[in-house]
Amino acid sequence: MMRSIRWKLTSSYLLLVVLVLVIVTAYVTQALHRSYVSTYAYVVATQAKVISLMMREYAGKRNLAELQPMAQTLKWRKEAIIALIDATGRSTGPDAAASPELEKAFAGEESQAVRFDPATGETRVFAAAPILGPDNRIAGVVQVSAPEAWVWRQLRRMAPALGTASLLGLVAAFIVGMRLSRRITRPLEELGHAAERISTGDFASRAPVDETAELERLGRTFNRMTDRLQQTIAEITTERKKLEAIVSGMTDAVVATDRHGTLMLLNRAATDLLRADPAGALGRPARETIQGDRLPAMLEDATASGRITAEELPPGSVGDRVVEVHCAPYRDDQGEVIGAVAVLRDVTELRHSERLRRELTANVSHELRTPLTSIKGFTETLLDGAVRDEATSRRFLTIISSEADRLVKLVDDLLDLSQLESKRVTLDLRRVNVAALVAHTVDKLQPLAQGSGLLLEQAAPPEVWVTADRDRLEQVLTNLIDNALKYTPTGGRVDVRVAQADREVEISVSDTGKGIGPADLPHVFERFYRADRSRTRGSGGTGLGLAIARHIVEAHGGRIRVDSLLDEGTTFLFTIPQNG
Repeated sequence: MMRSIRWKLTSSYLLLVVLVLVIVTAYVTQALHRSYVSTYAYVVATQAKVISLMMREYAGKRNLAELQPMAQTLKWRKEAIIALIDATGRSTGPDAAASPELEKAFAGEESQAVRFDPATGETRVFAAAPILGPDNRIAGVVQVSAPEAWVWRQLRRMAPALGTASLLGLVAAFIVGMRLSRRITRPLEELGHAAERISTGDFASRAPVDETAELERLGRTFNRMTDRLQQTIAEITTERKKLEAIVSGMTDAVVATDRHGTLMLLNRAATDLLRADPAGALGRPARETIQGDRLPAMLEDATASGRITAEELPPGSVGDRVVEVHCAPYRDDQGEVIGAVAVLRDVTELRHSERLRRELTANVSHELRTPLTSIKGFTETLLDGAVRDEATSRRFLTIISSEADRLVKLVDDLLDLSQLESKRVTLDLRRVNVAALVAHTVDKLQPLAQGSGLLLEQAAPPEVWVTADRDRLEQVLTNLIDNALKYTPTGGRVDVRVAQADREVEISVSDTGKGIGPADLPHVFERFYRADRSRTRGSGGTGLGLAIARHIVEAHGGRIRVDSLLDEGTTFLFTIPQNG
C-alpha cells in the first residue's frame, strides 16, 4: 500500500519526537533518581549524625547494647534500620556485615553508601557515623539505612505527570508535524497536479514557485522542463506534420509495417492503390489487409533479412494494376531492424504506353514499308529502261505519286494524332450549324459513293447549332462516312442522321456493310487497328482515322461509340454538347 509523503513526514516527525521523549524521560528519570538518592543519603547521614551525638552522652556510662532501645525510638519510618556497633564490631541490631561505610566510620569519618543489603535482600541507602567516648576515642559506630525503593515510590508518583506531559508533547508534535508536512507537501501536490495536467496535453499548466529555496528551485526547474518539453513537442509535431504532408502528397504509395508485420502507415496513394480503409487497416496484420501474398511477403523478407529488394508485381498481385515495388528495412538508434517500408509505383499506364509505343513503331514501320517498297520498285523499273515507254512510265509515275500521297497522309495523320493525344491542339470554337455541315460533307463525298454504286443519304433537322470547331467536326464526319463507303459492298446504303436530345446533338453514320465482329469492337478506335484484315492497304487508309475521330470528339466533351452486327451493318454514333 502506497503512503503519502505527508504521512511519511508526519510519522517520521512523530517517531523522532517519541524517541526524543523517551531519551528525555529516561534522562530525567535517572537524574531524579540520582537526586532523590542523594537526598535520601543526606537524610540518612543526618539521622546517623544525630544519633551518634546523642549516644556520645551515654557512651562512657552505659554499653551500646543498653542504648539500642533508645536509638530505635529515633526511627522515622518502619523500614529504616538503626544499628549500634561497638568497637569490637559487635552489633546491637541486625548483624552488620563488613562494609565500606563502617570501615570509614571506625576510622573516624562519616560515610555513605548505596548498595545491596544481603540481610534484607534489597538495595538500601546506608550512612555510618562514629560514636566518640569521653576521651574522644571511638566507642562504636551508628549505622542507619533506608530502602532505595522509597526513591522509586517517589518517582512513580511523578509518572502520571510525566505521562501527561509526554502525551501533550506528542499531540503538540502531531499538530506541528501535520502543519509542517502540509507546508512541505502542498507545493509537491500542486507540482503533481501540474504534471497530471501536462500528461493530458495541457502544456500551458505551470507549477507554483514556493518561497522555500529547495521547493522554489524544484518549481522553476519543473517549469523550465515543461517549457522545453512544450517546445520539443511543438518541433516534433511540426516535423511530423511536414513528414505526413510529404508522404501524403507523394504520388507513389507508401506502406510501412513493424517487426510483427502490423501495418503502421498507409498514405493516400496507398489507400487508393490497395483499396484499403486507413482507419480499419492500421494496426492490423498486413496479410489480412493487403490483397495478394507477394507484397506482405516482401515486407516480411525485408524485416527478417534487413535487405533492400525491388520487384515488379503483375496484375493480380496488387489489384489489377502493374506495380513496381521497392522495399527496405528501417532501423532504430541501435541499428536493429524494427520494420519495413515499401514504396509502390503504379506503372500500369507506363507499361501500357511502352507497349503502345512498341506497337506504334512496328505499325508505322509496317505502314511505311509498303509504299516505300512500291516507290522503290517502280523507280528501279523506270531506271532499268521502262522510262522509254511513255504509257508505262506514266502509269508507274502515277502509282509512285499515289504512294507518296499515302505517305504524306500517314505522316499528317500521325502528327495530328500526336497533337490530339498530347492535348496540344487548340479548338477554334464557334457556332456551327450541324445540318449545314452534314449536308456539305455528304455532298463532298457523294461522287465517291456514286462511283462505288452506293446510296448516300442524310437526315437532319434544320437549325441545329453547336459550339465547336467546324473543321474538326468535318474531319470526323468525313472519316466516318469515308470508312462506311469503303466497307460497304456495291448496292449498299450509307445513312447520316442528326438528332437533338438533352442539350446534346447526336450524329450517326450507318452502313449496310458486313459489320464488325464482337471481338474487334473494343479495339476499333485503336491506332492502326483494322477489323477487316482481308482488306489490306489497297483502300488507301492509314488505320488512324477512328483514333483521330475519338480524340476530336472527346476534346469537344462528347462521346463516340460503335454498334455492329455481322452481315447486317455498322453504326458509328457520336455526341457533341450544344454549348461546347
